[in-house]
Amino acid sequence: MQLNRRHVALIALLTAAFAVRIAFCAYRGTLGESPPDHYREYVTSASRLLAHGTLVSPMILDEQNLAPSSLMPPAYVALVAIVYKVFGIETTAATLVLQANNALATTLAVLMVFLIARRLGGERAGWVAALIAAANPLLYGYTDVIWDTSLLTLAVGVTVWFVLYLSERPVGWRVFFFFGLWLGALAMLNPALSIAYPVIVLWPMIRLKSWTYRRLTVGVAAAVLGWAMAITPWTVRNYGHSSQLLYIRSGFMLELWLGVCPEADTDGAAVYPNQFPLNNDEVQKHITEIGETAFIAECGERAKDAIAKDPLRFLWLRAIRAADYWTGSAFSHARPGDGGIPRSTQRVFVMIFLSLELLVAAGLMLLRRPLGSDVVCLLAIVVLCSLIYHLTHMQIRYRAPIEPLVAVILGVLACRPAAPAR
Repeated sequence: MQLNRRHVALIALLTAAFAVRIAFCAYRGTLGESPPDHYREYVTSASRLLAHGTLVSPMILDEQNLAPSSLMPPAYVALVAIVYKVFGIETTAATLVLQANNALATTLAVLMVFLIARRLGGERAGWVAALIAAANPLLYGYTDVIWDTSLLTLAVGVTVWFVLYLSERPVGWRVFFFFGLWLGALAMLNPALSIAYPVIVLWPMIRLKSWTYRRLTVGVAAAVLGWAMAITPWTVRNYGHSSQLLYIRSGFMLELWLGVCPEADTDGAAVYPNQFPLNNDEVQKHITEIGETAFIAECGERAKDAIAKDPLRFLWLRAIRAADYWTGSAFSHARPGDGGIPRSTQRVFVMIFLSLELLVAAGLMLLRRPLGSDVVCLLAIVVLCSLIYHLTHMQIRYRAPIEPLVAVILGVLACRPAAPAR
């Protein structure tokens, strides 16, 4: 295939995006460095998987307590374990490989944004969306962290591309079954997108307006079957050691407690130092004594009591977390020493970027009515994915996986003619 100017420009953009991600790690001094204590869950899980042949709790530092854990989704743990097996546990080479994987994943996410926006809004929309994604600080700010965030970001883009594939050509139930397998595998990486699966599965049907009821039923059923087959082995494994039916991971009640604990509205920076097992010696001792499963159940009871005691406080906390999610203001009270507006220039830049995204998106939606079914489906996915973090607690990295979709929305709306004046 002969390269034209568009191909060259796209390759240049992707190369620059990858270089920015690596340069950011170098600038922060984290290139090849193991993550800090508050980001070591995957490192610990992968290391212990290699040592003991099963996933054990990353929250319990006592090497004698090796009860199976369902806290971490297994896919990224397996990836980190494979890299550690080849390059050594927490060696500089292993960390560099994982960071390069993060950089490649979010660079490819920029490519997916270009392809999706171009399909939905034309060539110009593709470029606008890709430039927004390439410049987005949340799509390069976690390159150095050994976490599933970057891969999940790419996977969200691939999922939407898959939706468009399903809706633009005749496909049978086998393709929808494979799509369901993909959604199940995505949940095994991180189940955060699962709340939007109904919209994702129905979106191709919405685009193919000529679909019959029978085809609709068969397509949905095939996707559900594929999803169920993908997650069943892990579900059975979790039930075997916890006697609970869990959807991929068991940490929901811990997350809920972190969002309603006494510090949640009085001193957000103290939540982790006071309540999280990896940041507090007393909590670490407690979880070691009673075990991970009992500790998470205890957190759930404490969370339910706190909500029942003051429902209005819970609603207020949800409102704060919604504002944090959409404007990036979580940085203003998420870590020790951050009182009020963040002192870090990088965090201020993130807040400005996300707040501008929100304002521009709102303005474009007012100008470009009607939005069209594709934009509505994208908005539905974005909004649904935010709800779980309004309910539990908020870190700004939770916003990163939906940023490709936000970029697509902005690109498509920015390049669509304004609605005629009434």
